[in-house]
Amino acid sequence: MGPPAGEINDDLTRVNECLQGEAEALAWLRERCHTSLVNILVSRGASPTEADDLLADLWADCVPGGDDKPSLLEKFGGKCKLLGWLSTVATRRWIDFKRRQVRHVTPGDPDEAGDWPPGDLAQPPIPGGDALVGILRQSLEGAFARCSPEALVLLRLRYVYELSQRELARMLGRHESKVSRLLSQSMAEIETHTLAEVRKHDHWLQLTWDDFMDLCSSVETEIL
Repeated sequence: MGPPAGEINDDLTRVNECLQGEAEALAWLRERCHTSLVNILVSRGASPTEADDLLADLWADCVPGGDDKPSLLEKFGGKCKLLGWLSTVATRRWIDFKRRQVRHVTPGDPDEAGDWPPGDLAQPPIPGGDALVGILRQSLEGAFARCSPEALVLLRLRYVYELSQRELARMLGRHESKVSRLLSQSMAEIETHTLAEVRKHDHWLQLTWDDFMDLCSSVETEIL
């Protein structure tokens, strides 16, 4: 279920005002979202300094600069809340920054490497394309690969073919409460495995399941 249409319309109105170069609209946007974006980035693993530096560039990119420098906000399509969209853009940029930082680290230099793990704990960045989309897709694929065939079939019947728990219980010859527990257990395992896969690829990226779902919603068409 998406955000209320009224909220999206309000966001689109504000974005249009920003695109027209209205200083008050740009100031309102920054005042409304900056603290929340800092908190989101820090909760996902960024340092306060990284968050402030990244957001300084983000707000600068929101200011329209003519044909040679269109506003970042032109890419907002209104498919999710503006704050959610901005947090996804900011997270993407932070991931790209961390990936570049890792690529330029000299092996054996802990001061430059920050908290990048040494030895066998280090995982190479996912190659190519959009780093965030790669993290989301490969983490989900890794999580599903660790599920049992029975769990995958059950989840597919429930959420793809939309069979009710009662129908599944009759099909499997089990009590409906047993099917409910199996579904809940399977979903909990996917959640655990998915977040473990995220940490395996990028140990500094700290996501909750809600974070992961929010990011998936923001880039939905890119990970299907």
